[in-house]
Amino acid sequence: MIFTEIKKHPVQYVILVILLLSALAAFLYFSYDPFMQRRVLYFTAALYFLWSLFHHYQRGDLQVSILLEYLLIALLGVILISSTLF
Repeated sequence: MIFTEIKKHPVQYVILVILLLSALAAFLYFSYDPFMQRRVLYFTAALYFLWSLFHHYQRGDLQVSILLEYLLIALLGVILISSTLF
């Protein structure tokens, strides 16, 4: 299922992988500064949420439930990483 989705929209998933790898690199680069790490974390969560909106808009199945799902996933990631690292 996921592989057929990747085959349909490969550019969108390449963008997502680049976004997440760039965020990881920035997070590690600012390992000495917790404030900047938080900013990278918040920025990554926001970009992930915006990517999901774009992705589902392109697919034509953007709904409020999907919007809330991705928002909650982004917030959960922020809460988990913030509470364990800072």
